Amino acid sequence: MGAETELKLGLLPEYGADVAGLPILEQYSRAEPECRQLDNTYFDTPEHALTGARVALRIRRDGERYIQTLKTAGEGRAGLSVRGEWEWQLDEPVLDLDKFRPHLPPQLNDDSLLAQLQPVFDTNFERHIWLLGAGEGAEAWQVEVALDRGEIRAGQQAMELSELELELKSGPTEALFQLALEIARQIPVQVRDDSKAQRGYALAGLQRPPFRVALAFNGSEDETLVELISDCLKAWPAQLAKAIAGDESALQELNRTLDLMLAALESQPDIAEHCQVLISQYQRLRADTGRAWDWRLLEMMPASWQQVQRAKALKLLQGLSRKTLPGQLALATGELLWQIDDDAD
Repeated sequence: MGAETELKLGLLPEYGADVAGLPILEQYSRAEPECRQLDNTYFDTPEHALTGARVALRIRRDGERYIQTLKTAGEGRAGLSVRGEWEWQLDEPVLDLDKFRPHLPPQLNDDSLLAQLQPVFDTNFERHIWLLGAGEGAEAWQVEVALDRGEIRAGQQAMELSELELELKSGPTEALFQLALEIARQIPVQVRDDSKAQRGYALAGLQRPPFRVALAFNGSEDETLVELISDCLKAWPAQLAKAIAGDESALQELNRTLDLMLAALESQPDIAEHCQVLISQYQRLRADTGRAWDWRLLEMMPASWQQVQRAKALKLLQGLSRKTLPGQLALATGELLWQIDDDAD
């Protein structure tokens, strides 16, 4: 078993060409860049038993090679995921059940269930790869940066794919965050907690309800507030993406999530004292999302006025997709949470 630790950063297709020109790719280069075409088919049962158990199964064509991959549920925060991963070489693009069966959760290890496995969707993309590294001894690190550009297709439905994956090959997790933050300062990115597989399932018709932050007391004041910060961080980047796409219910939920995030950050004395820049950045983002929503309170205004305000609000939100603030903010918060986890250990 391998443990895959990576960050996913979405970016507008127009910024894909800018990635190759990032100074850090030359500064930390440890190998010649590569470019490969990767074609992937994901499998599941008609009732989506695998995705229900947070398992992904695919066959990838990489040049003349076929690779079967099984990924299982792991921990995710601020786009950073740590999960189980197994890979096997195949002679042909046909599932080999015997190879991955021992690694399935018990509820999936059933002959009648596995006999129902069928293709659900494809992800086909060109991948540009840079291997980066620096440091010595305990501070040494290596990270693979991959720019993926292509599409996800399920039947007649298709969506564009444009994202960066930063996978930690060796070294401390902090190196991954620092590298991602440097990229986010130069190119607008959106931190993603959803994998290509999750987006493929959504495209295939398995819709997931919008993530809403739930409020619950978790044993202690500090633990409750840290968990709330984590839940807000899991929610708001996805809510922002939906709001930018024109989903007004997501915008309303986004404002609630940012309010909860600010309340939690400011209620933690240590965080409030040492993270004033982080808090002020959330206040800036909340001010923008508030301006995009608050005009709706003036319900007595005529429809023509409201139509103009709706167009202005959408333009404001779409402008956020070209700013570096949201990406930097999500990554900085994720790094803060991992530091809190390390201190607790």
